[in-house]
Amino acid sequence: MSPDVFSITKLLSDQSRMHILDILMDGAAHTVNEIASYTNLKQHTVSYHLKLMKEANLLNVQAYGKFRYYSIKDTPTIKIFEVLSNYSPERPVKSFNQHFRKKELKKARTCYDHIAGELGVAIANSFITLGFIEEEGNNFQLTSKGQDYFCKKLDFNIELLRNKKRKFCIKCLDWSERKNHLAGSLAKEILDFLIKNKIIERMEQSRALKITDTGVNFLKNEWDISIE
Repeated sequence: MSPDVFSITKLLSDQSRMHILDILMDGAAHTVNEIASYTNLKQHTVSYHLKLMKEANLLNVQAYGKFRYYSIKDTPTIKIFEVLSNYSPERPVKSFNQHFRKKELKKARTCYDHIAGELGVAIANSFITLGFIEEEGNNFQLTSKGQDYFCKKLDFNIELLRNKKRKFCIKCLDWSERKNHLAGSLAKEILDFLIKNKIIERMEQSRALKITDTGVNFLKNEWDISIE
């Protein structure tokens, strides 16, 4: 018999569950209380939706003391969300806060564990121009110049990143820019590096990323990137 695809599409047809997935697309693990605080949902409602998504094998849950932390289980779930985002119409903006949030997300945001938005696309384009990566079909390919740069300048362990149980350096279509940004273990390492060195910061209750004053200088001087 063929797989019961309808069960998944039915699960994802609920707006509240898609909102919860959107929150979890920041790549972090969240408690029920945290998710409830980011939405207008009651805690018991959030728990109900999380239970359904966990049973559908979309989420991981880890218990620490009296708290349970929920996170997206694997990359196929992320791809489903991003593909749907690429084909979905934009929601109408009804307030200044929504307009500001939309602008922040468009500028720079997390796409699970890597950078998306204008900044993500700009980084990919910059790396191509600098000769760090090159396009190869549906993937990016790290060049010898890029490997030398990331190893010696940023102290990345490229061999370790290549050997992880996931793609290393691939394209990910950006739903707001309609262009490719960089995904995979290399892209995660770049996000971690930029956060660790306070070049970008995570924004509270959002997938949006803020470019710091230090970051403005680093991006311009190091990768010739200027984001207004």
